[in-house]
Order: sequence, then structure tokens, then C-alpha cells
Amino acid sequence: MSQEYSFTLTVPLSECTVAESLLEEAKKRFPYIRVSRKTDRKNYARFYLSFPFSSARPDLKFQEWFQQSTKSDWDLFGPTYGRWGLS
Repeated sequence: MSQEYSFTLTVPLSECTVAESLLEEAKKRFPYIRVSRKTDRKNYARFYLSFPFSSARPDLKFQEWFQQSTKSDWDLFGPTYGRWGLS
């Protein structure tokens, strides 16, 4: 099984385009990030962001960078540790 660290990003639907642009920049800075869109809830867009397990903890570097680039009404929940898939 693969191990990962993940985040859930929640942003207002009206700012979804801005969030997607920032996530594209994140993919360039952090090439191991996986981004997928979760089901929207009420007036919020949600994204699932995951990083492969590593002792270097690139997820923490991402979290620091991302929090400097976001608005106060965006919610970045995590990191959480998890396992997925079959090996």
C-alpha cells in the first residue's frame, strides 16, 4: 500500500478560478503533488491535494508556501496521513 500526506482545500465557488491558477503554480513548485476536485458543497469548491510519503515532508513546505499565497476565507485542512491503493 502507498502512503501519503493529504490536504483538503475549500474555497468559495466565486474564487475557484483563482484557486485553480494557484494550484497550477503549486504543481510547478511541488512536482509530486496530486490534485483532484472533490464534489462542491453549498457555495464552496473543494480540492484534494496529496503528496507521497517522504521523510523530507514536502507537504509541510507546500503548506507554508500556500498559506502565504491564499486568502483568509480559504480553508486548507491537513496534513493528514493516509494509505491508499494496493502494492
